Amino acid sequence: MGNTKAHMELCEAILDLIERKRAETGDDSLGAAIERVVLQSQFQELEREILDNPGAIEPWLIRRRDQQ
Repeated sequence: MGNTKAHMELCEAILDLIERKRAETGDDSLGAAIERVVLQSQFQELEREILDNPGAIEPWLIRRRDQQ
């Protein structure tokens, strides 16, 4: 759990930095690619954690195929 928390805090700091730089420069697209990668990795990590330990929601989960 500690590693997950540290990773989430790092991602949060990256996204905060992007937002600050956007506000400073007035460029809304600044860091968009990095933002997408960070958010996608967070969603994948969350999905992996849910599928590894679904708890009470297990009957409603459907595994999806990777879209590669």
